[in-house]
Amino acid sequence: MRTLQLQAHRGYSDCFPENTMLAFREAIKAGADGIEMDVHKSADGEYVMMHDPTVDRTTNGTGFIEQLSYAGYLNTLDAGYQKEPAFAGRKETRIPTLRQVLDEFQQCGVVLILHVKQLPASDCLALLRQIENRSMLDQVVFFGRPAVINQVKQTQPLAFTQNDGAPGPDGYGPILRNAVEYGHPAVSVSAEAVTQEMVNEIRDSGKLVHCSFLSEDYERNMKRLLGLGVDFILGNDIGRMAKAVDFEKRG
Repeated sequence: MRTLQLQAHRGYSDCFPENTMLAFREAIKAGADGIEMDVHKSADGEYVMMHDPTVDRTTNGTGFIEQLSYAGYLNTLDAGYQKEPAFAGRKETRIPTLRQVLDEFQQCGVVLILHVKQLPASDCLALLRQIENRSMLDQVVFFGRPAVINQVKQTQPLAFTQNDGAPGPDGYGPILRNAVEYGHPAVSVSAEAVTQEMVNEIRDSGKLVHCSFLSEDYERNMKRLLGLGVDFILGNDIGRMAKAVDFEKRG
């Protein structure tokens, strides 16, 4: 994975229905190096891309994913119409499965950031096996709770793992210490709160700096983050992010 890497949060979610193949494809067209996507498990054991534990907000269905079957229900839902009517009824705005995502993007080289949400470690290790079987280990980031990603890292030291924990009362220090202890390559900090002091401390610990979630004032914030020398930037409008980087390079 090269530095600087621009990552599309839930795909090109600012302009397209989040966590759909359409949003993922458009993110790549707009210049994304990586695509962040959220993973849940259906009642019939299918890993699907959806941010919320329920399908209510982004589809025409209702219910908790863990209680719903992919075959015959989740695979029929429309994940586009809630964004705007123009996206309704399209095949590429159905709820995608992990297998579909891996099939499509295995050859293109884009990095897939799997936010494993509330999946237990056993499921994350099952995901790891799928990815190893496809020889895609260098193309995937496991992004999640410390208790889960620590186990992934211990099982497969070559896996790129990253803590999604928000800084608590003690700041980002515990996250950095966890990364050092378990060998996670990157530390995630808020794009709005990151300072040069933070970047320097993380770098001095031998870790990469991941900034999230960039969702507004892209030009100003991108200029600041580029000046700080961060390694990864995650945001909703990958098109504006890429243009801001291009502008700074030309400038």
